[in-house]
Order: sequence, then structure tokens, then C-alpha cells
Amino acid sequence: MDDANPESGSFEPAEQFVITTLETLKVFSDPLRQQILESLLDGAKTVKQIAAELDLAPTKLYYHINLLDEHQLIRVTETRIISGIIEKHYRATARNFDIRRSLLIPGQRDADDHLDEALNAILEPVRQDIHRGVAHGLIDMADDAPKHHKILLRRAFTRLSPAQAEQFFDRLEALIREFEALKGGTDSPGVEQYRLLVGLYPTKAQPITPPHNSNSNNSDDAR
Repeated sequence: MDDANPESGSFEPAEQFVITTLETLKVFSDPLRQQILESLLDGAKTVKQIAAELDLAPTKLYYHINLLDEHQLIRVTETRIISGIIEKHYRATARNFDIRRSLLIPGQRDADDHLDEALNAILEPVRQDIHRGVAHGLIDMADDAPKHHKILLRRAFTRLSPAQAEQFFDRLEALIREFEALKGGTDSPGVEQYRLLVGLYPTKAQPITPPHNSNSNNSDDAR
């Protein structure tokens, strides 16, 4: 006999979850746990369903699922008893996860650790995601690859006044919202997932020392 607990079956994630402690940030920043969270953004799933999606054995996920649940990054939305076995459905508690900025302020206790964890939470999953995309043929590194299979990675530098920087921040945020609002039908042919990584920040220019070249006095030749 199958029994279900429907108490929270209609659970909808909050718009935002703010990470306020280093312990939660460490849990969040793990690349595998980020994959689990992403899997649970669209709907509730069992550990077996998540494992199948990530091509992993369910036994490799239970520890991570428990940590995410303990730190309220995911929650149980439904519990079923199937043939005497308890089956739990999990879902992400929010659609967006943010980090309390006060954790990252220099001079605060463990602020450097907090910043490292925050950067790892953003950049490491991107690195792994790109590797997977190339390995599975989703990302084509050829110069003549069709644009829908290309990867765009570029660094740019310029000088901006405070007013220009604020204006550009606003334009970027509007573009991100536009990107998030674009949703191709899941049953439409050729629809694939895309990710967008954006970074805009003030920086202190560091002089670049060219490699030493004993055969030339021209630094341009040592690039």
C-alpha cells in the first residue's frame, strides 16, 4: 500500500534565500551540492531522480542532501511510503540564493574565508560546467561553430565615472532579467539550457611585468 503525506505538496520556493553564516556558505559552495540545488529548482524530486539526472549512485548523494536540508537550502515537500519504504521528495527552498554582504566586509572576523567561499561558490561550478559542456559536445570550441553552440568568454577593461558605472550596472541587471525571462518550451525541438555569468566591479590596475628576455630590450617581444 502507498501512503502519502500531502502537507506541503503545494510548496513553492521563496524568491530569495540569504546565506548569513560561513557554515551555510561552505555547504552551498560545494560544486556537487550546487548541482543538486539546480536540479531542485524546477520541481520536487527524490534522491533517486536527482541521482539519475546527475549520473551518480543515490548513495553518493544522501550525505549532501542531508547537509542541504539541515541548512534549509532544500526542504522535504512530500513523504511517501511505498511498499514499506519511505520516499522523500525534496525541493530548493528558494529560486535565488544570495550572500549577506556583511560577511564579506574586510576586517570582519573570517571575512577572507567568507570571500573565498563566495567566489568558489560562483566560479568553481562554472569551470566544471564548461568542462562538461565541452566533453558532451554541447560547447563547440571551433572558430566556425554555430553561435548557439559557442562559448563567449571575454575580459574587458575601461574607465568609468561613478555615474557611468551606475548606469551600466542598471543596464546589465536589466539584461540579466531579460535573459532569465526567456524560456523556450521544454517540448520544443532544439531547446537547450544556457547559463550566463556576469561580473562587473571596480579594480585597481596592477602593472604587468613581461617575462625576462635576454635577447631583446623590447618588452613587446616578450609577450
